Amino acid sequence: MTRLVGYTRAIATDTNLAADVTALTDAGAERVFTDDAAADPRKRPGLAECLAVLGAGDVLLVPSASHLSHAVTHFTATITSLAERGVGFRSLSEPALCTGNPVDPAEVMATLEALRRRLVSVRTRAGMESAAASGKRPGRPTVMTPERIAMAIELRNLNRPIAHIARVLGVSANSVQRALAPVPRPRDPAG
Repeated sequence: MTRLVGYTRAIATDTNLAADVTALTDAGAERVFTDDAAADPRKRPGLAECLAVLGAGDVLLVPSASHLSHAVTHFTATITSLAERGVGFRSLSEPALCTGNPVDPAEVMATLEALRRRLVSVRTRAGMESAAASGKRPGRPTVMTPERIAMAIELRNLNRPIAHIARVLGVSANSVQRALAPVPRPRDPAG
């Protein structure tokens, strides 16, 4: 008899694992393994335990392939390893990736590309959250230092054009414009 075993992980700090566990249980999972967002995506104890429990004839059930893997290469390696052991795979949100279904190669490739984009987005968001938590501002650092901004303001007060200010400071005109742009003030609700 086929046994459904569920797995999910929190892919962001605000992920609601309870909703995933409920969806997997409602889909027939007898047991659900989980990992939280703090777990290293390459070393997840819940996934390791889940994979160890699966036997021939079982089916691994996930809410989405992005909950199973941190990269498309990991996903394909995991699915290949499961298939070699006689274990099936089923994703609630990506039927094209489920084993045992008729396969349309174009749909599988499109789904894998969507998975790749989703995983890049997840990793980017995690990196930005990590940077913000450590007090860093994500993104490219600005060329407009406080000294350059002060010089730009002084030159602008002398009615110098933006292009001239940019040449003097050795930066682009766009950088000067952004630095000199007025900060929008909140509107007064009474006025």
